Amino acid sequence: MRLDGVEPGINDKARERAVVIHGADYVSEEFIRQNKRLGRSQGCPALPKEMTHEIILLIQNKSCLFIYHPSRNYQISSKLVS
Repeated sequence: MRLDGVEPGINDKARERAVVIHGADYVSEEFIRQNKRLGRSQGCPALPKEMTHEIILLIQNKSCLFIYHPSRNYQISSKLVS
């Protein structure tokens, strides 16, 4: 599922950059057991593969996700975090 960012200068290029919610095999208890950590995407929110379809159906019609990173630039620039 492709995402749209709503904060100008922060995440407003999400669709253009093809930021998507997707299933991934590295989001699982098995991956954590084998690797001692959860896997990492290239910046996209990743879901357990077996739950992806159900979650996307639930949120696909204009849900809002708040995805936060504690960077100094975000704290200074964001209108959502003060």
